[in-house]
Amino acid sequence: MTDNKNNSMANYPADFISEGVDQTRGWFFTLHAISTMVKGSVAFKNVISNGLVLDKNGNKMSKRLGNTVDPFAAIDKHGSDALRWYMMSNASPWDNLKFDIEGVEEVRRKFFGTLYNTYSFFALYANVDGFTPAEKKIPVSQRPEIDRWIISLLNSLIKDVTEHYNDYEPTRAARAIQDFVGENLSNWYVRLNRKRFWGGEYNADKIAAYQTLYTCLTTVAKLMAPIAPFYADQLWHDLTGE
Repeated sequence: MTDNKNNSMANYPADFISEGVDQTRGWFFTLHAISTMVKGSVAFKNVISNGLVLDKNGNKMSKRLGNTVDPFAAIDKHGSDALRWYMMSNASPWDNLKFDIEGVEEVRRKFFGTLYNTYSFFALYANVDGFTPAEKKIPVSQRPEIDRWIISLLNSLIKDVTEHYNDYEPTRAARAIQDFVGENLSNWYVRLNRKRFWGGEYNADKIAAYQTLYTCLTTVAKLMAPIAPFYADQLWHDLTGE
């Protein structure tokens, strides 16, 4: 009992609590009241009040109206990560969400599909050339300007996403990640550098391209993990073998 008490007190008060807005005068207040009497302390430092999930027209879901969505059927069809990413990127947790199942499919296609295609492009040519992450790193300062450009944007992404997570802003984090993947990494970096990966001599320029794209993909896997843990874990495993 003493060990359990010490362990729980080490994480007290809690960093945050998340409940529906209807708990403002119930659970939120009750926890503070009890904690103040027993410990002389607040029970939690931050609170997130969840909004409601509405149908795509903004109406409250109800069986009577027949506008409900079976979450398990949606997960079976689209995957839990795609469903979670759609809900996180579409509206902040404290706002009401107009849920449209077509939006989940769009996220699966545009974000996860684009990320998978980018990884597949990398894996195809990396396997042909026998590239491994263990190769001696080419200093970023010695890589072509376009490599330095995408690495700079990646570092800015790390900074921004970290701040968003720390500020309990998962929606802004998700949008920043998907913008980086869809626009900067796929539409610009990969598209403009295809010839560096195709055929030719396995020289420093090609190695720099592999190392740059590898760094971007592994970093994205880590950044997206809090929202899409299963996909991120698979991507990380495929890239690193870990």
